[in-house]
Amino acid sequence: MQAQVYNLAGEVVDTLELSDYIFGIEPNIAVLHQAVVRQQANARLGTHNTLTRGDVRGGGRKPYRQKGTGNARQGSRRSPQWRGGGVVFGPHPRSYEQAMPRKMRRLAMRSALSAKARDGQITIVNNLDELEPRTRAMMGLLDGLNLGGKRILVMLPSRLDNVYRAAGNLADCKLTFAQYLSLVDMLKYERILLTLGSLDTIGEILADDGNPVYTSTNVDGAASAIVETEATQPTVFTAMPNVVVTTDAPPAVDISETEDSETPAYMKADEAAENAAPETEAEVKPKRSKRTINPADAGDAESEA
Repeated sequence: MQAQVYNLAGEVVDTLELSDYIFGIEPNIAVLHQAVVRQQANARLGTHNTLTRGDVRGGGRKPYRQKGTGNARQGSRRSPQWRGGGVVFGPHPRSYEQAMPRKMRRLAMRSALSAKARDGQITIVNNLDELEPRTRAMMGLLDGLNLGGKRILVMLPSRLDNVYRAAGNLADCKLTFAQYLSLVDMLKYERILLTLGSLDTIGEILADDGNPVYTSTNVDGAASAIVETEATQPTVFTAMPNVVVTTDAPPAVDISETEDSETPAYMKADEAAENAAPETEAEVKPKRSKRTINPADAGDAESEA
C-alpha cells in the first residue's frame, strides 16, 4: 500500500510503500472489539462503594417491641427496607482488569491501522520540528492537508513543545505518543496524522521479523537508491591534491663524531669506573658448620676440668 508524504506547506515530497503486514491485512473485527473492551475496562478505577447495614451508623436498638403494635416486627432502623438503611447488593471496590495475549493485542492494533489506511484516513508528514508554536500555524497545516474541521489524532515519536503549544487550543485535535497505540483513540478520531518518526516507532512494535514498516520511493514511483554496505563496496583511495610525497630518508648521524661536551658528566664517570676496574669473579669462602656438643660429652668435659 502506498502513501504520500507531505511537508509543512502541504506539498508532496515523497511516496512510501507501507508494509502490508501492518497496514494491509483484513481487519479482525472480533479481536478488535475484544481489545477495545479490554482497554476500556482497564481504564476503570473501580473505586465505587456502598454501605451495607453493618456499615451504616446507628440502628443498634430495636425500634419497638416485638408484639402488640400491629406493625411488622423490626430489629433495626438501618435495615435495607428503611429510609437511611444499608444497601443490599450495591457495588464495592474491585478491579476490572482483563488479560489478553500479546499476539491478539498486536493483531488488534494492525487491524485498526489497516482499516484506517484502507479508508484513506492516515496522513503522513515528514516532520513537525519546524512548526511554529502558534495555533494559527497548526490550523494552517491542517487546512493545507485537507484536515480542517475534522477530529484529528496526532501521533508523535516524542514530546515536541512547539506542537503542544500549537495544538493546545484546538478542541478537535489530540496529541499522543506513537508507542501507546491507543485503539480507542484510533477508532474515535476521524483522521490520524503521523510523522516518519512515528512510523519508525510503530514498526519497532509491530514489524514482522525486523522488516521495515515502509520503503521510501520517489514521487514518480521509482524506487530510491539502495546504499550498499562497506563490506560489499571496494575501498578506493584517492590522492589528496597539493601533497608531495618523498621517499628520501634523512641522513644518518654518527654518534662517534659528536663532541664529548654533549655527554653528561655522570655518564663519563660511570664509563671511567668500568674501564679502571675490570670485572673479577668474587671469591666465595666456604661456610664453617656449627659444632654440636652432646650433653653427655659436655658433662665429662666439666668433670675432667
